[in-house]
Amino acid sequence: MLIIAAGAIIAVGILQVGVQSQRTGIAQNSAVDAYEVQIRNKAFTAAQVSMERINESGGTWHPTSSSPWIQEIDGDSISLYYDLKPSSGGGSYAILESDTVEIHARSWYRDPISNQVKDLNIITSYVKEALHFVPDFQSAISIAAGYDHFNFSAQGSSMITGDDNSGTCGSKPAVTVQDQESYDAISGDSGTYDQLEGEGGKIEVDSTLSYQPVDQLVARLAQMDGVNKIPSGTYNENLGSADNPGVFFVEGDTKFASNTEGFGIMVVRNYGTVEGDTTGLLDPVTGSLDLKGGFTFNGLVIFENAYNMDGKGTVNINGSVLVGKTDEDDPTIPDIDIELNGNITVSYDCQAEQTAKAAAANMLNQNRYKRLSTYE
Repeated sequence: MLIIAAGAIIAVGILQVGVQSQRTGIAQNSAVDAYEVQIRNKAFTAAQVSMERINESGGTWHPTSSSPWIQEIDGDSISLYYDLKPSSGGGSYAILESDTVEIHARSWYRDPISNQVKDLNIITSYVKEALHFVPDFQSAISIAAGYDHFNFSAQGSSMITGDDNSGTCGSKPAVTVQDQESYDAISGDSGTYDQLEGEGGKIEVDSTLSYQPVDQLVARLAQMDGVNKIPSGTYNENLGSADNPGVFFVEGDTKFASNTEGFGIMVVRNYGTVEGDTTGLLDPVTGSLDLKGGFTFNGLVIFENAYNMDGKGTVNINGSVLVGKTDEDDPTIPDIDIELNGNITVSYDCQAEQTAKAAAANMLNQNRYKRLSTYE
């Protein structure tokens, strides 16, 4: 019995030593695992920081595999570079295509158990999309003002059509308004109603139609150096191209030269107006835009607090026209008076919509990133 008991004590002792060794091994492995998790988090943090730097630089900051960015985060060194994989698309709207950014982050650390230097490689992929803040086109003309804040008429040979001018997309309504009262006012004017056409319908009510946040986009664009501020007087300079659309502001008395064509975004705001004597487009209170001989604009035309719009002559707007007031409760801003006469055509155009979005994206030069995956 004593021999058996002694053997049992020895067996238990061996078992306790084994359990203790297992506990020590588990604790050590757990410490290593926890440390590796920290290293992974640091590498991922470096990737996020790099995304901010890429965005702030507009893509000009570009570390490569041969010349990586070295950064120390909480005592550990991180080496990072990225590859940009452009989409297969190209041409005028390439900036609107989603590119892929693949970030390679390598972190070195000293194993707390073996004291050996090890490394981890983390690869994170993001989809890059250019920001433009241009709203989707709802119709040929969208009136983002309540019934009490505008008057609208179209006469003569003028035409407003929601059929896609480019022939590549479906039709939209000719005119979109905010409320039923606006719908009734326009549809009740037979002269105006007859000038509206398209398979998408003549008029549509959209209670969600709003000039916000377009007003914020306009305010932001107005402060940017690359925007073209059209001066008073005769203007015969460049108004962009299909491959290089621009952003243009009309805020005074301006005349365009004959047979002018523009691409991108045109903002007629405050007391700036578009007017013509025999071949003009619109007409406000303290300024005017006189269009001689013919004028075509492809993209988005915004009338912000542009009170009187009197269109005459040969004018083509392909894309969409958005009319709005920054503050309908401000009594100093008169109601908007829209009168189209002469040979004026406003056509919905989905390719011109892309042109407007590309113009804003080029000007803003900012991107949005969405993480797709992270792996080792």
